[in-house]
Amino acid sequence: MFVGGGLVTFARAPSVIVHPQLWAEDGAVFFQSAYNQGWHGPLLEAQAGYLQTFSRLIADVGLLTPLAWVPALFAGAALAVQVLPAVLVASRRFARAVPDRRVRLLLAAAYLAVPNSSEVNVDLTNAQWHLAVLAVLVVLALPATGAWRVFDIGVIVCSGLTGPFVLSLVVIAALVYHRRRQAWTVVLGAISVAAASVQIFEILTSRRPPVGPLGATAPRLVEMLGGRLIGTTLLGTSTSTSTWFTGHLLASSTILVIGAVLVVIFAVWSGPFELKMFNLWAALVLAGSLVSPLASSHGLQWPNLIGDPGGRYWLFPSLALLADLIWVAGQYRSRRIVAVGALLVLLSVAVFGVREDFRYPTITAPSWPAQVHRFDRAAAGSSFVFEIRPPGWTMTLHQKH
Repeated sequence: MFVGGGLVTFARAPSVIVHPQLWAEDGAVFFQSAYNQGWHGPLLEAQAGYLQTFSRLIADVGLLTPLAWVPALFAGAALAVQVLPAVLVASRRFARAVPDRRVRLLLAAAYLAVPNSSEVNVDLTNAQWHLAVLAVLVVLALPATGAWRVFDIGVIVCSGLTGPFVLSLVVIAALVYHRRRQAWTVVLGAISVAAASVQIFEILTSRRPPVGPLGATAPRLVEMLGGRLIGTTLLGTSTSTSTWFTGHLLASSTILVIGAVLVVIFAVWSGPFELKMFNLWAALVLAGSLVSPLASSHGLQWPNLIGDPGGRYWLFPSLALLADLIWVAGQYRSRRIVAVGALLVLLSVAVFGVREDFRYPTITAPSWPAQVHRFDRAAAGSSFVFEIRPPGWTMTLHQKH
């Protein structure tokens, strides 16, 4: 599953593996800080108002590798984290929630091919989103035994100290313990509470980047949820950004929101406990994201999100919606009409969403080896500015040799 997931991820964006480049904060924050300040100094520095420890640890490992290999290291770490949720879902640890292995494989495939996710593909900066998915799946899975326990603890620690998602994870861990009364859930919950306490302290005491006003209105909420979350997931980016769709954005979004709400209500009401919890977790994170987004430093936040297909904020609810549809489609024997409707929607996802969004857009960047070569020839004590992805981002390293 790991190899297959890696191949699917590679097929979606071959260039980020064949010609890896540092992405945004990968270079401008994490590696730049580690290289210029030393490995230990930046570890406790908040980024965007909270700790992002996993990215900083990988940047520290990058100090031990030749500079020419650093983008490949970052891409490899991001790829591994991105594929692991599919591995866990397909494993027997989800046999209680999804007894049929074929359905588990379908869920893993839906995760790997999820439309509307271009921003979170194989870059270390956004690996925290996939790490958060892995963390909630660890809490929902059957209790770990043997080496799985080391895996679980490592995931909860890394995710808990990387991003604010652990705040929602604490809620899920508490509800899972209330339902199952299992000792292993207490262990994972205690680690989550400790990590959440650290992140709350950082959120309250760290400086957050400046952002523009929220610009929240009811029509904009419908357009975000229907047009950018549901519409792009089901129909793909090209269709949901077409002239016809955007010309009728509010009406189309309203129809999509109503349909999606009915699917989610049915799945949450009738589905297994794990599906309920995954929906709740996705909803909590989405609510927090929309209340306090980082979409624009000057403009209105919600209008910027409406124009952001493939953005990171849509990943969790998109996955929850796809999981709901797959579960509803599986109720063919007892709820035939509802199941057929879900199957038709999934067909739309395959024909439009996955087909249009399977290949991520390629973003060109200056040759990394050529820049490393020029940096190696720079005078000791001088500063060298690297151009990194996306266009307009740079990384400044101080030559030490």
